[in-house]
Amino acid sequence: MAEPTTVLVVDDEKVIRDGCTLLLQPEGYVVATAADGREALDLMRIQPVDVVLCDLKMPRMGALEVLEEAGRLHPDVPIIIITGHGTVADAVECMKKGAYDFVTKPFRADHLTLCVKRALEKQQLERETRRLQEEQARNLYTLAMEQSRMHTIVNCMADGVMVTNRNLEIVLWNPTFLRLMGLAPSVPPPGPLAVYLDDKPFLEALKSLTEEAEKEPARCLSQEICRGRAHLRAMTAPFFGPDMKMLGTVTIFHDVTAFKELDAMKNDFVHMVSHELRSPMTAIKLQHEVILQGLAGEVTDKQRELLSRAQVKIQGLIELINESLDIAKIEAGYRQLELLPLQIGEVLQEVVDLLHARAEDQKVTLKLSSSPDLPLVLADRRSMEEVFTNLVTNAINYSPDGGEVTISTVDHGGYVEVRVSDRGIGIEPEEIPKIFDKFYRVKHPRARQIIGTGLGLALVKGIVDAHRGSVEVESRLGEGSTFRVLLPR
Repeated sequence: MAEPTTVLVVDDEKVIRDGCTLLLQPEGYVVATAADGREALDLMRIQPVDVVLCDLKMPRMGALEVLEEAGRLHPDVPIIIITGHGTVADAVECMKKGAYDFVTKPFRADHLTLCVKRALEKQQLERETRRLQEEQARNLYTLAMEQSRMHTIVNCMADGVMVTNRNLEIVLWNPTFLRLMGLAPSVPPPGPLAVYLDDKPFLEALKSLTEEAEKEPARCLSQEICRGRAHLRAMTAPFFGPDMKMLGTVTIFHDVTAFKELDAMKNDFVHMVSHELRSPMTAIKLQHEVILQGLAGEVTDKQRELLSRAQVKIQGLIELINESLDIAKIEAGYRQLELLPLQIGEVLQEVVDLLHARAEDQKVTLKLSSSPDLPLVLADRRSMEEVFTNLVTNAINYSPDGGEVTISTVDHGGYVEVRVSDRGIGIEPEEIPKIFDKFYRVKHPRARQIIGTGLGLALVKGIVDAHRGSVEVESRLGEGSTFRVLLPR
């Protein structure tokens, strides 16, 4: 509930004080009275007052003295001068000292109440103005603090930060960005992005992002940029105003040079160890074959059984070594792909012929459905054989006895799709994102009985990615899986 408005009437004539009280109380005002200026000032010290009606001439202290002292102690309280003896000079003098208005006696009731009402409105406006000014000052201070905090955080970040407007002009950067870009601290003022970063693919990708940002606001950009020996991963996202109009982009540059060097060392180590292991394993396998063929003397049935088991294990180790070498080459970019027009149906037929015997051993039916007029794909033949041998072998291994594996092809305009489907054990939904990871094996009782390295699908994905294709899987537990490989025409 709002506090009542108090009007202080200061006049040495009791009839004026009483008359003003009778006029103002019906208007809802609380009226206080004082016989002179000194009494009025004493009252204002102990009681809040909103408006003062003050007589110009009084015995102890007149309006001019009240104006002077009240203006110093209560500057926000408007004072209206009332007098029956005033002149124009008196009015001017009062106004100079801060009086709000000047009313001559005798005054009309409506004139007096209107003056009080206007004085209160002026007081309210002044208070609201002060409140807004104080709020604006607080907001400006808070904004300045936030800007200072943001600049401090951005400048202390270990990652490079770059902000552009919608015209791809840099408007903000931090010292780490300048260091990663090899720029001097005294760079030119904000300007076109190409002045700071001359990576053409990145600039084109950033331009595409800004053009499509309002259609796809959640779209982000991830790219790798090489600056000499340094490898940077750039993550870019658009930012928007309250009206969802794109204002610009923010890019974070993360230095991944150490990880790249560590990965290269790992690949070199795998490459070296695999080479060192493959030669002796191959020699042992050949020696076993010589013994099994009886060229080193007669072999008993028990010896033959043990040697045959050893041969299977040795072959598994050789396959692990070969797959590790292939993955290391792909990741390091050393594997050479001879991309030539290729009829993928021929490759699939060769894979089916190769694995037909294995499928029969497990009582699995192999079916190939490929159109003879399928478009050619641009691919490396040996790599394609490796991809589909892995996928079909997995489909056979994870199919129950009496199951069926189907290989089919579909023309998708710019791509040729190859599907390898089985009616096997299927894959749990939470495991699907992990199956292309190196050494990952599906957690299923049947999987434990299948010999494998966990590298096959990682190798498949690496080869397909190197061909600018994609591989996906759809699976339902207990119903089977379908691997879809898309290869560019």
